[in-house]
Amino acid sequence: MSAAPAIPRRLGSWVDAYQEYTEILPSPPLFRKWVAIFFLAAAIERKLWVRTMGSNLYPGLFVLLVGPPGIGKGQAIHLGEAMLRQVPDLKVGPSDMTAASLIDALNESVRRLALIGPDPYVEFNSLTVISRELGVLIPAWENALMNNLTDIYDGFTVEQKRRGKDLRIKIANPQINLLGACTPSYLNEVMPAGAWDQGFISRTILVYSGDRIRKDPFGDADITALTGRLRSDLLHDLKTIALDYGQMSFTTPAAAAIKAWINEGCPPEPVHQKLQHYNSRRIAHLLKLCMISSISHGSDRVISLEHYREALDWLLEAEGCMPDVFKSMVTGGDSAAMEEAWNYVWTLYSKEKKPIAEHRIVHFMRERLPAHSIMRAVEIMVKSRMLEFVLSEKGIVSYKPTTRQVRLTGEELGPGT
Repeated sequence: MSAAPAIPRRLGSWVDAYQEYTEILPSPPLFRKWVAIFFLAAAIERKLWVRTMGSNLYPGLFVLLVGPPGIGKGQAIHLGEAMLRQVPDLKVGPSDMTAASLIDALNESVRRLALIGPDPYVEFNSLTVISRELGVLIPAWENALMNNLTDIYDGFTVEQKRRGKDLRIKIANPQINLLGACTPSYLNEVMPAGAWDQGFISRTILVYSGDRIRKDPFGDADITALTGRLRSDLLHDLKTIALDYGQMSFTTPAAAAIKAWINEGCPPEPVHQKLQHYNSRRIAHLLKLCMISSISHGSDRVISLEHYREALDWLLEAEGCMPDVFKSMVTGGDSAAMEEAWNYVWTLYSKEKKPIAEHRIVHFMRERLPAHSIMRAVEIMVKSRMLEFVLSEKGIVSYKPTTRQVRLTGEELGPGT
């Protein structure tokens, strides 16, 4: 394997091109972006790295797409997965694995790369795991599986001896890239309370979206040629990326910007209590995303200031939506939040004797519901006669609470209700 691929690239940005290619899908843009980021990490395996803290850091990722049922999680994955499976020698494992079968699959995923230079070859084990329904891969929280995933993510040597068999497994340079999709209710039901403090989930980037994207089912005829060309270019460049090998470097401005961000405390840092252990790994996540941004744009293996900025934007955008995962996991869901909102509006209305401005209600519900659910919940509260819509002469939207009698009996709303 040469130090750099001889085949020229066709696309200016692989991540941007994948988003354009999948624009036709009824899937949230955030999901499609992170699927593209993940597929680049999978294609890179352990063939590209940066030196940090005296060791090599490879761009392996654990990514979970989290959202309500039918939101387009699997669709965001499908087109790229078919492409990824066409990359020569890339190992994609089954989605239904026990802790033992995971190690077996990783043990079989040996990669030996012939090199030009003093070392004749390099050897490692790299496996890509894609689970469009995470419940198939992890139907229950199995500590052995979680611990294995944690150790493999950190690149620790894996050693196992099977009972009843003369079988010893030792994997010196392991790597798994894991992409999964699930609902908040799955996380709520399967993950024990203490799991948020443990290794696997703190190493995982949670990508949440509740945006339902509606597409014209008959509107794809004019873009068939475009997507055909894009797919060809995407596959060509993905195969080219998979041929690259070597250490990546940072430009002086990029290195200075990263150091400044770290010295400032890595702002803005997620504040949710369940993300505290995740926060300790944000620097590693950023460095990995810097590598992926660079390789998305070209093959010079140089990370520029622009790549750092793009990587930070990717990370902060995902982190900005992470708290919505926990809001969606709350027992009682929208109904409980609407009851709390009604009590909030009733209390304020009793004190102030005037309708409550919409922005105050929205601000209250932001702490209890994902952003995409707030206005829908307010609309339901009006239709179910929990609230009465009021529009002032200045065009300010406000609401009055209805009495419990109106809510229960369905009496007509009237002046002074």
